[in-house]
Amino acid sequence: MSQAVYRPRAPDRLALTLEELEALGLRCARGPAPVYALPVLHGRFEFAWLTRQVVTLLRPGAIAVELPESYERAVLRAIERLPLLSVVQSTAAGAGRPVYLPIEPADALIEAVRLGQERAVPVAFADLELERYPQVRERFPDPAAAERLGARAYLETALALVDGHARVDDDDAREATMVYHLQRLLHDEDSRLAGRPILLVCGLHHARAVLKTLDEQLRAGLGAAPIPIRRGVRRSAIVHHLSETSSREILSELPFINAAYERARGRPRARAPQPGRRAPLATIVDLFSRRREPEPEPAPADPYRAAPDDELDVDAPRGRIGLLVELCKQARARYHTSTGNDLRPNTIHGLLRYACRYALTENALTPDLYQLAVAARGFADDNYAHDVWDVATTYPFQTQRPDVAPIELGLRDLHDHIRTIRFRPLTMQRRRRLMKVVRPRPRERRKGEWAERFRGGGLCSYPPEDLALEHYGAYLRRRTVRVLSSEQTRSVPFTSSLLDGIDLRETIRNWHEQTIYVRMQQVIRGRPGDIVVIFEDEARAGHESAPSEPKYPWRMTWQGEHDEEGDMALFATNPFAQVVGPGIGRALYGGFVLHRPPGTMFAVWEDSFYQHARSKAEVLLLAALDHTTERFVVYVAPDPPRQGLRQLARRLGKKIIYTPLGQLSPVALRRIRIFHVLSDHDVRAVARDYIEPT
Repeated sequence: MSQAVYRPRAPDRLALTLEELEALGLRCARGPAPVYALPVLHGRFEFAWLTRQVVTLLRPGAIAVELPESYERAVLRAIERLPLLSVVQSTAAGAGRPVYLPIEPADALIEAVRLGQERAVPVAFADLELERYPQVRERFPDPAAAERLGARAYLETALALVDGHARVDDDDAREATMVYHLQRLLHDEDSRLAGRPILLVCGLHHARAVLKTLDEQLRAGLGAAPIPIRRGVRRSAIVHHLSETSSREILSELPFINAAYERARGRPRARAPQPGRRAPLATIVDLFSRRREPEPEPAPADPYRAAPDDELDVDAPRGRIGLLVELCKQARARYHTSTGNDLRPNTIHGLLRYACRYALTENALTPDLYQLAVAARGFADDNYAHDVWDVATTYPFQTQRPDVAPIELGLRDLHDHIRTIRFRPLTMQRRRRLMKVVRPRPRERRKGEWAERFRGGGLCSYPPEDLALEHYGAYLRRRTVRVLSSEQTRSVPFTSSLLDGIDLRETIRNWHEQTIYVRMQQVIRGRPGDIVVIFEDEARAGHESAPSEPKYPWRMTWQGEHDEEGDMALFATNPFAQVVGPGIGRALYGGFVLHRPPGTMFAVWEDSFYQHARSKAEVLLLAALDHTTERFVVYVAPDPPRQGLRQLARRLGKKIIYTPLGQLSPVALRRIRIFHVLSDHDVRAVARDYIEPT
């Protein structure tokens, strides 16, 4: 499966020309070189893409970003590690709780610094670091609107809203700091900056205010001597590797979207080794001691692998919606692999339409992860919702051997310092709710650990699934009785007796005859006994039409453990091929037979009486005819049994009641088709932690 790559809806819309920047009031022409400001929303990949387009067009001589100067060395080190994720941990001298700044590809400020590094353009960290900064701001329109309306139309609306927003006390100090750094760049004697424009990438609230203040100071002749500014809080910043578990939770954009944006940027250029850099001490020790080195880490699948341009669907959705469509498709593939079920046609279309309408109720155009997971659960089930969550929160550019110390972070670590990492409280609330919607499944500590529990030899079933299967068998028996009863009922005109009651339907249908119709029911002799359900038939081994690699190779006969549970024979997929927990294997029924009373059905698949059966479904039907003590055998399958089996049933004094599989609820059938095999009875105590309820 090819990996998702971001493609804008219309590349010319998510970009700005120099004339458009000037028309938006984002240019200061005074001074030795023009200064442009690009207002962005933090943590949104649409603005990261816009930053990339503006830098490519403007070709600035220097870039200033809204990040504190004390972060410079750590942020540059973290950007050097991209696409690996990092977290810059900053702690003030003598202060308590640290501040964390995640470094992710799809952030406009990180993209600006990254472009400066790649193009050898000086980058100035121009913000003032404060201990606390108020984060209560009015909300802006959904950035997804910029893809459809264009960046200029979006910024016109957003900047008009800024004029009506209330300012806080620290805004003036922060903007003065940015003006100070811009003046330093303007009066830099470096020949590379002479006459070339300077680009400031900052938040929407500060762009015009910074340029206005800069213009006033240049007009007053203060450019040669920058005004002093308030000194910020000095912090020590260090870089950590963001662990895989934390990357699922704290990123501003979904890891899936971050990866798609990273692929759109292209593979990073290989960095030349630094001269004079010594080998690590561990390597030298291994050379002298001649100890066996550990096995190298297996090469993972290339996360940059994408579909070639000639294989891309030109009519496929683009932009953020296109990424969500691809996310749901990849989750559908995982859902089919793990459960064997397919989504109904147009499920993804309806799911996304519902999720977008849900987002619209919360003043957004596109759904977030919580809304998408809720829609997936409603249109499919919890398994598909979990697959959507898993695909959305999986970041492929991960490593088990990072070059810096890893760190584990959760939402609680970032809640009080939401300003620093550019999170919105609403997003954090939704992600807390998401953790309740889809609970992360436990994982193996090492590959093959869970499968080792099956070496003992003993097997057993999962009681909640047994109970659900018995209830469904009882439902099929009741349904069969109703069908047989309706077949044995006739409606006749009323003469002298009401018989079994008035037939209102037939009376109304023939109201023009002015005649009352009554029902005449005949007694049904016999009751439904064994239940045979076939989801998909398969030829027996040795038959001329048998496949070389059977889809349902696992055959078993279960014995009921108590009086309320019957015997069962089945054929299914191999449960040991998909181990979902310690000693827990998952499989799909190809078919099964339910038999009562318990303890009376043995070794169905080894019985020579059924050796002439052509398929596995016929083996189960013959076993039901042979073992049942009742007259009727209920047979649910896509196709009816062949005539020879019906004749055999008559010779045995039985009757096969055929029910087409399509007449039953597909939701109910999907729930009972998945089952689990446990290695021993002790696993039942922990099985609920690894098996999703149906």
